[in-house]
Amino acid sequence: MEKDDLSKIPMFFILGRPRSGTTLLTTLFNAHPNIRIAPEFPVMLFLYQRFKHVRKWDETTIRAFVEHVFFYSKFNIRRIENLKLDKEFIISELLKYKDKGSIQLFLKSINYFAFSIYNKEETLWIGDKNPVYSMSADRLRNIFPDAKFICIIRDYRDNFISIKKLAEKEVAVEAPVLSLQVGRWRIFTRLFLNLKRRFPDKYYILRYEDLVSEQESTFRSLCEFLGIDYDPSVFDFHKKKEETVNTYGDFIYEKFHENLLKPINTGRMNTWQKVLTEEEVRMADQIAGKYADKLGYARQNKRFSTLLFFKSAPILTYNHILLQVMIFGTYLPHKVSQWWFLKMQILLKIYLRLFGKKPAPKVS
Repeated sequence: MEKDDLSKIPMFFILGRPRSGTTLLTTLFNAHPNIRIAPEFPVMLFLYQRFKHVRKWDETTIRAFVEHVFFYSKFNIRRIENLKLDKEFIISELLKYKDKGSIQLFLKSINYFAFSIYNKEETLWIGDKNPVYSMSADRLRNIFPDAKFICIIRDYRDNFISIKKLAEKEVAVEAPVLSLQVGRWRIFTRLFLNLKRRFPDKYYILRYEDLVSEQESTFRSLCEFLGIDYDPSVFDFHKKKEETVNTYGDFIYEKFHENLLKPINTGRMNTWQKVLTEEEVRMADQIAGKYADKLGYARQNKRFSTLLFFKSAPILTYNHILLQVMIFGTYLPHKVSQWWFLKMQILLKIYLRLFGKKPAPKVS
């Protein structure tokens, strides 16, 4: 680690909806010898709000920064323990940047120092994967002007089924409501495409289906995007199954990512054709609209239905309000921001109560 100069290592972000392949992509990059990427732990914007005005980083501010990293210790299964950080070691390393560091350097340091089960050589990129950051994609670009972004998108119908299956295991990442999930898919797909149009050299749009069906060519293209050598050994990540489970525990992989301990396969593609009803497919196709066509996802139904529009309008309106409120929360003072973020589910409870549906189970 000591040979790496944090001030010279750029950041890249993996963005996408939950259950879209973000963790698979993170696993592949984590297996690359020139990339360091931490487990999911969404504290960056909280830390930025707290320390963005620091102009001189001395021992006091550096210690305060690291203490705040550990203060935000738990977001459901996303826990500080998963990063295997050594607090005193990080402080000693960051003190090397005393008086010459920046908020950007200290933010990316957390991802750099996170433990990896893979051997690392020279670090050429520091990666970050937190799907919740997708709504702040443009803001992250402003914070890290030199960063690159890989936006992974999965068929909206399969994405919904995956979220629903997780809820059936009594582990919910989001509410398993079709119109809600496809509505969010549309919002973020539109955002990613707009950012790609505005900053073509900074954004890479990736389809989950291409990653699993054309593994070598797709990952080679991603390496070219980052300007690093392609390393085929990344696809051997499943050989680290025992070490992975011993490091991070059975719960995360049994409940959330059981397929990540197996070789990549296409088994989860087009599951919607067997699972969704005709009405559900019509609803999903209408909400996804032209953005399904832009990504090459064939819609079975392109005819507009006024009835389906009115059926989906309440939750799509709720969806828009919730996302705007969450984005607003990331700009609040740091003491308020975390509380705001964690309490947003109250809006979901209100909606579900009004419309007579049971809320999805939560992770204890």
